[in-house]
Amino acid sequence: ISLTPGVSKPSLFALLIGIDEYKHDTLNNLGASVADAKAVKTYLETSLGVPAFQIQTLYNSEATRDAIVDNIRAFQTNPYIRNGDPILIFYSGHGGTVDAPEGWEAGGPEIQIILSYDALCEGKGREIYGIPDRTMGALLDQLANQKGDNITVIFDCCHSGSLTRSKRSHLVRGVNLVVDIPADLDKDIWGGTRGTAIEPKFLKSGLSSHVLLAACGAQETAKENLSGTGGVFTTALLNTLVSVGADKLTYTELIQRLPALIEQTPQCEGHNQDRILFDSKVPSQRRQLHVLRENKGQYILKAGAAHGITKGATFNVYKDRECASNDSPLGVLTALDSPDPFTTVLSGPQLCIGKQAFALQKGAGTEEDLIIHIAMDPRLEGVFRALVEEIKANTSGQRQIRAVDDDEIGIAHLDIAFEDDKIIFNILNPLVTEHGLKRMPYQINPTVDEVRPVLRAAAHFYWHLHRAGKDRILHENVTVEFTRLIEDLENYDDSFRPVKVPHGPNLIQEGVIDLVVKKEDMYGIKLVNTSGRSLYASVFYFDNSNLSITSYFQPPTARGKVDPLLPRRESLAIGYGAGGGRPFKFFLPNNQDVDVGFIKIFLSSRRVDLSSIPQVSPFDRHRGGPDGVQSKPPGLWSTILITSIQRRRASP
Repeated sequence: ISLTPGVSKPSLFALLIGIDEYKHDTLNNLGASVADAKAVKTYLETSLGVPAFQIQTLYNSEATRDAIVDNIRAFQTNPYIRNGDPILIFYSGHGGTVDAPEGWEAGGPEIQIILSYDALCEGKGREIYGIPDRTMGALLDQLANQKGDNITVIFDCCHSGSLTRSKRSHLVRGVNLVVDIPADLDKDIWGGTRGTAIEPKFLKSGLSSHVLLAACGAQETAKENLSGTGGVFTTALLNTLVSVGADKLTYTELIQRLPALIEQTPQCEGHNQDRILFDSKVPSQRRQLHVLRENKGQYILKAGAAHGITKGATFNVYKDRECASNDSPLGVLTALDSPDPFTTVLSGPQLCIGKQAFALQKGAGTEEDLIIHIAMDPRLEGVFRALVEEIKANTSGQRQIRAVDDDEIGIAHLDIAFEDDKIIFNILNPLVTEHGLKRMPYQINPTVDEVRPVLRAAAHFYWHLHRAGKDRILHENVTVEFTRLIEDLENYDDSFRPVKVPHGPNLIQEGVIDLVVKKEDMYGIKLVNTSGRSLYASVFYFDNSNLSITSYFQPPTARGKVDPLLPRRESLAIGYGAGGGRPFKFFLPNNQDVDVGFIKIFLSSRRVDLSSIPQVSPFDRHRGGPDGVQSKPPGLWSTILITSIQRRRASP
């Protein structure tokens, strides 16, 4: 998107919805929802230069249920919107929570809705219901299929509240409702959405169709400011965008830069939350900054073993986020001892960091070394030069590389050899080789420029693949189901497309999934938390053939506390149902008859930012407390590793 008015017209298209006045007497009117929508419109036109004809508004009585649904659907067929153009949907008004209809697998007993102007009224001989999360998810999934996944959704509402009015300056944008939603509500919309049998909870990070910015957590309330001129969340959001600039922020960074809001913790979720705002681009280098604070003479880093921090890691310290991009560091601190799950004590020179500072990892601990075995071949001299340069260029957290002799090949991650004047990479992990994948199906030239990115990617790949938490109590209380999805021939939409539903047994047998790849087959994952503690989960796929790491699911981002999406004694479906997102599919390249990957699940009792883990393949760089206070429960983290074998034909 072009952010310079007068140079070129930005390609952003927007639907802005603001509702202060509700038709039904049961619903309290609000005071500044329309003002919020108008403020967003002004920002788009003046700061981003978006033409007025690309912005559709629905205020008060204009924002009927039919109008909201029809306008979202209209994006699909708008000839001016090209695939990949940014689309913004903004809603300010009441939200609510109601019991889930029978048959809606919502991962819990309730679903969330947003309330149109005519919600709860009679229309066309039946009650007009709010728009459920399932319906909205299906609309967005269909839109992404037509116009791409560069979609931003902003909700300044909440899904809990009161039907009684308090002081007008603190009107809450949420209501408690007792409404029976029909099980077939909007079936014409969600019935045929690929991989979206259910879309529960607006905050569900498995989705890939859009990025959602929400005003607060599930148990919090979204409020209007003291002056009555706007929502607390929308006002803070626009002020941050104006002061920093949309073209300089990712969605995650935007949420983290918001000022602290009283009793509100804005949330950001979606696979693409690390993209630049209103853009499909990802920053070229992932610079993960961690908060650093001083406590009783110790420097405490707000990241630990669960984040991948190890003993010996070093960090550059900066006074704020901006300085991390442009200025010299205040100093360098080191983790001299093993980190706790979520914090690390750093040591070093006395620094003046004020209330808090930010730390950027400069060097990795020895646990993170990539260990390789190199065949004794004089033609591999270039590899050694690459190793030397890699160590010299060890900046921004790059891991060291260590070569071992033949008698230590058992501890190596990779074997590097020479064949037909090319470098090849032999896989040494027995969990991979025992299933028939013994080498990567790629060859590269013996040059420093080609070897370096492969070794860097391998170091990142094997460290995150092999690191594991020690808290077995977590993964012993989480069961994983991996099932095939089939077409439910009794449920069709108006386009005669059948719904996809789970079918058959759990395909995980003793930690292994063994599949014969079929082009049409789709799969889903379900995590079942049998413990009495709510958990956070992140799911990644590690591809041993090309060293890529793909994110299947990550929790939302927030400046403060993030709602856990795997509540105690509940479940989370990924690829269908409760987690949202599309089903999983597998394929084999033409030159392979077998492939082996790993599905790795990170579990923790607190939200952990693992957004730095995913990576594209290096072989295809173009793709791509004090006494008397109740103590907090101990910080826990753990991992589950599942081997996934894909075959061209069944094994004998």
